[in-house]
Amino acid sequence: MSSGSLIWLNESMEQPRYSRKNQSRWAIDRVRYHLSKPMAPQRDMKSVGEILKDVVSDFEQPVQEYVVVLRNAWERLAGPQIAKHSEPGYIKDRALVVIVDHPGWIPELERMKRPLLLKIQSSYTSMQIRQLRFELKHN
Repeated sequence: MSSGSLIWLNESMEQPRYSRKNQSRWAIDRVRYHLSKPMAPQRDMKSVGEILKDVVSDFEQPVQEYVVVLRNAWERLAGPQIAKHSEPGYIKDRALVVIVDHPGWIPELERMKRPLLLKIQSSYTSMQIRQLRFELKHN
């Protein structure tokens, strides 16, 4: 075969994803092969990376039960302004780690660390939180 005939074969081969659907052929094949499902719709191809990115973004880290309780009461504990920019993240070694969305809020939280810790300890004694730490949110 010459290279000219290979190009002709490649150009003339049907590209199934972009071909038009032959409705009459589908009707005949459906009867012939006893197919119960309708024709498959034409879909755009997606890379595996795109699919995995969508799947993984829907996963959430498991949240500790005590953290859920603190998140629900966070606005009352920290105040509405600070609650907009922070939230309880997790508890580790009796320390509550508070996630902050902007580095400018960390000094503000450090300033009110002691009163906030006392509020949490007096309201939620069973949690046995001994310390507060602040971390910047990772995007």
